[in-house]
Amino acid sequence: MSTPNLTATEGEVYVALADTTQVFPATIEDERWNGFAVPRFRRTVAESIALWLNTMHDHDPEEWPDTATFDGDVLTVLETEEHRPDRIEPDENNRYAIGYRGWCWELTAPPADPQADAGLLADSARLVPEDGEILVTINIDGTDPVFPALASEIYGWSRAGCPRFRRTVAESVVAWISDTARKYPEGSDLAYWDGDTIVMVDHQAIGEDGYLPARITAAADGRYSIGATFEWERAD
Repeated sequence: MSTPNLTATEGEVYVALADTTQVFPATIEDERWNGFAVPRFRRTVAESIALWLNTMHDHDPEEWPDTATFDGDVLTVLETEEHRPDRIEPDENNRYAIGYRGWCWELTAPPADPQADAGLLADSARLVPEDGEILVTINIDGTDPVFPALASEIYGWSRAGCPRFRRTVAESVVAWISDTARKYPEGSDLAYWDGDTIVMVDHQAIGEDGYLPARITAAADGRYSIGATFEWERAD
């Protein structure tokens, strides 16, 4: 579970250092650095990053040589390998550019709950079609779930279609996306809920300048159009 200061606020996304699982909320600059995000963190999040760095250093100083301390409003990261301190002062928005254009920050999603996802996918009652709905799937390995949905108003039912899901079904779809990312972590898209909004992270686009995760809100009829770039297929 995320602690309060590690939950994204308006305008923030989630980032993590490459090959790590600890996630932090931040605003990011439009321009990438070698394909990586350039984040800026709130003070409370910066404090969490400092604590995390120090904990990782204590656990494995060879793998994690850097340490971090606050002195008033200044965060100092001691980069042991470079034998120099990096003094980071808050910018005009009181945010800290930690690892500015030097650390490999990647866009990601907050941690999902595998048990909760499994429960949603096992709840067959919510996956019973209602009037006018058909079943759709993305046939990755032949065992993927099918979901009831209405046809896309734009794309019809081509492989590039975008079905429209009820909230209860959309919750299962998001759980399936998270479950798929756990099974196939390299190159998988990510999805999570931000209140009543679904946030989609396109893995192929995260390194592009200006990219931000898509935010999917419910249409007037309460349905969510999920996966405009997915290869949905009719399953019935």
